[in-house]
Amino acid sequence: MGRRTAVWGIALAAALALPLVLSTFFIVLLIEIAVVALFATAFNLLMGFGGMVSFGHAAYFALGAYAAALLAQKAGWPMLAALAAAPLVAALGAFVFGFFIVRLTHTYFAMLSLAFGQIVYTVIFKWTSLTGGDNGLLNVWPPTFLRSQTAYYYFTLLIIGTSFLGLYAIVNSPFGYALKAIRENPRRARFIGVNVRRHQLYAFVLSGFFSGIAGGVFAFHNGSVFPDFAFFTKSFEPLVVVLLGGVQSFYGPLAGAFGFKLLEWLISKWAPIYWPLFLGAIVIAVVVLLPQGFVGLLERRAWRPRPTIAK
Repeated sequence: MGRRTAVWGIALAAALALPLVLSTFFIVLLIEIAVVALFATAFNLLMGFGGMVSFGHAAYFALGAYAAALLAQKAGWPMLAALAAAPLVAALGAFVFGFFIVRLTHTYFAMLSLAFGQIVYTVIFKWTSLTGGDNGLLNVWPPTFLRSQTAYYYFTLLIIGTSFLGLYAIVNSPFGYALKAIRENPRRARFIGVNVRRHQLYAFVLSGFFSGIAGGVFAFHNGSVFPDFAFFTKSFEPLVVVLLGGVQSFYGPLAGAFGFKLLEWLISKWAPIYWPLFLGAIVIAVVVLLPQGFVGLLERRAWRPRPTIAK
């Protein structure tokens, strides 16, 4: 058994055992960490591996959340069917918007993604007869057998764990390597035969798909959905999480999600009014002092045992 397999086995065993020793509050916190981690990892497929920074990625999280909520509440679909449809709706939205967005680069890419994200927010906010407008959609709960936080935690672990395996396979596939080549030098990637725009569009759609899964899982966990899910401030959450954890590492968003949510909880408990100020200052300090994030800190050579020099 390899070292990495053993570490992941211990982590999985710990994740399965945690609800047995933690209170309901911390189980809820773990569910939120898992959702944020998947959302940030889907975002990092674009930013960390494709070199594309989207400022409107909350749109696909919201599309997944609203699709799940609307299908369950207004169409009467079972939760699992609504949850299965959520990422497809988000991926369809990502395909339509991404078709235009990937034609641009750098600042223009970011600003157009922000514009499409705000369009989604405005439609959700204004289409009151369908989405409930500012009041959102309430009472979006899972079926009885998943009502307890412990049961929903294990359900979340299954869905999001499977999604992580899917994203890991994508990142380490020929498609993932082509994406990294585009990130490093699009012109050279095109020269060796990579269809840059098509790969970027596929990455955009896949990122929207997995963001939709995160949105759907969160909708049933939260019991309600609101237009704020699509607002531009929500788009900065995965960006901050990725910067904290490590941009070009697959495990960075996972470490960043743990760090971000735990810091948010601890600081808001210590300073209930001004906690965003202190949290922002800590995020800035981490980004400046640790350019590779928490994962980069762990991977520094200084932390590794020095080889023994033979005399």
